[in-house]
Amino acid sequence: MKKTTKLITTAASLSLLLTSFNADAERLNVRDADIREVVETIARITGKNMIVDPRVSNKKITIISNQDMSKDDIYRMFISALKIHGFQAISVDKNTVKIIQEAKARAEPGPVNAKNYSQLGDTYVTQVIPVQNVNAQQLVNVLRPMVSAASGQMLAVQGTNTIIVHDSAVNVKRLQEIIARTDKANDEEIEVIPLQHASASEIVRILDSIMKTQGGQQQVNQIQAPKFVADERMNSILLSATDKARIRLRALIASLDRPLDSIGNTKTIFLKYAKAEEVKEVLSGIGEYKQKEESGGAAGGQTRSGPQQKSLYSIQSHEETNALVLTAPPDIMREFEAVVRSLDIRRKQVHVEAIIVEISDRKARELGIQWLFYPAGDGTQPAGIINFGNSGVSIGQVAGGAILNRGTTNETAVLDPDTGLPTGDTVSTTSGGDNGAALAQILSGLSGAGVGIARTSSSGLSWAAFINALEGVTDSNTLARPSITTLDNTEAEFSAGQEIPIITGSTLGNNNSNPFQNVDRKDIGVSLKIKPQINEGNHVRLDIEQEVSSLAGATQVDVVTNKRKVKTSVLVPDGGMVVLGGLIDDTINESEQKVPLLGDIPLLGNLFKSRATTKEKRNLMVFIHPMVLKSDLELRQISSSKYSYMRAQQIEQANRGISLMPGEEAHVMPTYDEALILPPSFEEYLEQEQKEESKGDR
Repeated sequence: MKKTTKLITTAASLSLLLTSFNADAERLNVRDADIREVVETIARITGKNMIVDPRVSNKKITIISNQDMSKDDIYRMFISALKIHGFQAISVDKNTVKIIQEAKARAEPGPVNAKNYSQLGDTYVTQVIPVQNVNAQQLVNVLRPMVSAASGQMLAVQGTNTIIVHDSAVNVKRLQEIIARTDKANDEEIEVIPLQHASASEIVRILDSIMKTQGGQQQVNQIQAPKFVADERMNSILLSATDKARIRLRALIASLDRPLDSIGNTKTIFLKYAKAEEVKEVLSGIGEYKQKEESGGAAGGQTRSGPQQKSLYSIQSHEETNALVLTAPPDIMREFEAVVRSLDIRRKQVHVEAIIVEISDRKARELGIQWLFYPAGDGTQPAGIINFGNSGVSIGQVAGGAILNRGTTNETAVLDPDTGLPTGDTVSTTSGGDNGAALAQILSGLSGAGVGIARTSSSGLSWAAFINALEGVTDSNTLARPSITTLDNTEAEFSAGQEIPIITGSTLGNNNSNPFQNVDRKDIGVSLKIKPQINEGNHVRLDIEQEVSSLAGATQVDVVTNKRKVKTSVLVPDGGMVVLGGLIDDTINESEQKVPLLGDIPLLGNLFKSRATTKEKRNLMVFIHPMVLKSDLELRQISSSKYSYMRAQQIEQANRGISLMPGEEAHVMPTYDEALILPPSFEEYLEQEQKEESKGDR
């Protein structure tokens, strides 16, 4: 049975010829046919529903076939024709197909890990290809130009070392075959080559220069190129290469690993963080030990064994450039360099803040009555005094001061100016008084209330009473927060206070001709001395010596000072706080003095006694708060916070103004960022002064 179908396009008057020789085989011939008409014809042949994107238009398709094809072959030919014109057919389900632009087809669903690539043709599929021996990203970089530029895509998944390809089925099959041929294990092995005389890092540098300069350029095959790494700890070379290259490189390394004719070489090492003098001491100790080994344990270890004894090494430090100049054989030089690298590292810093808090409360009460009795008349007569020592000023001192104030009274006879004979009258004169100076000095030491009562009689008994009453309450709250920043394992000390003179001795000389005193000065204030050591886990070991001292008063001999001191070692976490020590003191003192028998009389006995009571309570605690400064940012943050606090205090004082000087301004520090800027030059300073003077003249 033979059937012929002919379709005539209306737009271009071109023909689309479909010839069928049997029910299962057909032949398709299309010449410059509109793409939408071709889609309609293919839909009728395959029985599929076609959904055409509106943007699929204005394309002419030509398909020429000279043999019979099945419906599946015609559909695959149709897909290939669409791909040529920049379109794709996406299967929605078994009977529905979408025709869209190829650039939009990347995000559309398609078959994943399909197996029948020959049947899919140019249908876009997604394939996941595992890679076993090489790096997936390296393969992607090589194969990406082979992927379709419009909608193809190739990605590498580093975690699983796989490749994801989205492209036409025939191209995915080609890429999969290329990857299978490339993904093979090479015959390279890793070999450790120990060196006896040369330095591993120096040999690697030479080999690297040779490999880069062979043929005037770097080798093209980077995967097969030999790889070598220096293990400076073991002074060995780790070599990875093919058998042929490894034999050649082993011979070259053996030729370079030979002892030098001279006994040493010289290197200059510039240190970044450590001090050259300190590192020199460490290297000298290592060098002495190595000398003893080289000389077979000879005394002193300063020479090699042999007819010509020469110095084995030399270590010099240059303070201006903080550098070390080393001269030593290669083996000792390698050890010196390794030690320098280990010591020349950036050390962490520690900021330590101490908090000393002292709160005290003192209460005192005193009440006492003292008596003085003196009978009238001439001659030797009894007198009496009741004097207590716990009531401050005694009545005996007051009486002595009064006597000194009164002085001595003298009676002088009055003479007649004519006869020169006594007239019988007398004149009283007083001499030797101090105008109350002694009494004023005695009463200056009186605390509280002092009341004196006296009665004098020319014929009877004269008496005096002195009553002293005192009630005192003293509260104190002392807070000191010294802080200090230092390097790890470096002792630092902070001190703030005064130096006060203390008399340690005196000499009057011969007949008081050359008296002098020996005076020593003592520090009074707050002192903090620490040495931090940062341990594993950012715990800080602190050797601390903390002292707080102050003036307590003065005695007849010299001044009295208070002293609180803590000396200990603690382990504190970074940013934590620990109490170093403390004191809780509660003291009660009661004193009573009385006249025997008279002081025991109920009620009346209070006139013959003196009582004093003091109660003092003191709380003292010392805390420590360390912070490890690991970076410049942390150092800047803590410095900025302290700087801003002091600047805020200055601004507050400046806002209050200067008393009695309203026209003057208080100095205020610049902002933290401004403080880091260099000061103005001399010319800029003069210009600024001239501008300020001109403003003042206005």
